[in-house]
Amino acid sequence: MTFSYLEITSKIRRPIIPIIIKSSTTVILYSGLIDSGADYCIFSLEIAKKLGLTLSKKDRILFVGVGKKQVKGFWGEIEIRISDKTYVAKVIFAEISEFGHGILGQKGFFDHFDVALSYQKQSIDISPLEDKKN
Repeated sequence: MTFSYLEITSKIRRPIIPIIIKSSTTVILYSGLIDSGADYCIFSLEIAKKLGLTLSKKDRILFVGVGKKQVKGFWGEIEIRISDKTYVAKVIFAEISEFGHGILGQKGFFDHFDVALSYQKQSIDISPLEDKKN
């Protein structure tokens, strides 16, 4: 699968791709920033609400975000679809609505795809990895 970088402004382009996020009751078309520096996939608390997910205190996590600021989040499990690959991922829901997109990190994205980013070509090549057998 090949995607193009998304133009944010005339001088800024980012590796943001279209994704589909699904709960047992709801499907949302969304976008995700490919971020190899993120340990996990992170999505907005608003998305969790739209998906009808119940986030409990026992699933609470504190993590350090950009600028070393501590961020409160909640673990949740969702289905993610990127092009023709669908899989279940454990992700974090946190207050990141100002981004306007989710974050696709090491666990939940890079562990499912081989990814090549080319800033010069403004292209993103993603190849699904074979599903792991236990």
